Amino acid sequence: MYIKRACVIIDRKNSAAVEIGRDILRFLNDNGIELVVYPPLYDDLSNVEYVDDIGRMTGDVAITVGGDGTILRTFLYLQDKDMPVMGIGLGEKNFLSSVSREDYLDGLRKLLAGKVYLRQEMRLELSIEGYDVDLPPVLNEVVFATASLGKTIYPIVSIRDEGELIKIWEGKCDGVIVSTPVGSTAYSRSAGASVVDNDLEAILITPLQPIKKIPPLVINPDREVVIWASRKRHKPIIVLDGQIRVGLNWEDVIYIKRSRHYANFIVLNRRASVDRLVKSTL
Repeated sequence: MYIKRACVIIDRKNSAAVEIGRDILRFLNDNGIELVVYPPLYDDLSNVEYVDDIGRMTGDVAITVGGDGTILRTFLYLQDKDMPVMGIGLGEKNFLSSVSREDYLDGLRKLLAGKVYLRQEMRLELSIEGYDVDLPPVLNEVVFATASLGKTIYPIVSIRDEGELIKIWEGKCDGVIVSTPVGSTAYSRSAGASVVDNDLEAILITPLQPIKKIPPLVINPDREVVIWASRKRHKPIIVLDGQIRVGLNWEDVIYIKRSRHYANFIVLNRRASVDRLVKSTL
């Protein structure tokens, strides 16, 4: 992997990330790498281009310094949906990070030497019937939930299989989570669903606090999930990877399917999926 220009995304709310971020920029600068950095943080570093929007970043690789939220935001907002990302973990769980705070310089040396691996993770893409809006692919999950805190919605959940739309369940609940195997370690897991090995491709459908007992479902990733909300309860919203919220009306239909854009992770070994399974039990 040839790297001439690197995008570095730092969690400004994490003091350790801000401190380590400075060292990372100096190391990359000393190695002749062009740098574009979000957000503008340092006044004492030269040869650095600052931007105030991740969407304006261009480069050969992105390096995140922070927790899983920083990685999710980076994948959501980068305009180049195929840019590889290496996460340096300084959050609470660091499920998505491939480099720890203790060995970040060693990880950077391996990156520049090409001694890393590229791992592709499935993402989901979403469209809303009748809406002219371009939503980014999501790495973890799409949450279809009530727009009114403490109120329920009445979703109708279907799948499209070989062109045929088949209803699988409907009922009063707090919402529905549609997630990837990577997202199975996040909100879906908190809602009681199983963790899925990230070496598999699948779509998970997990009900949130349903009034009647409905099991989480794991379906073929070639199928499309179709959801809308009945007027029997409250209006819904959708939330993408915990970052982007879109308000909906009753009977607005959303379509969720496997994205053609995979998330490209830079990892230091080939057993990232096993490492994540171990982390999910801690």
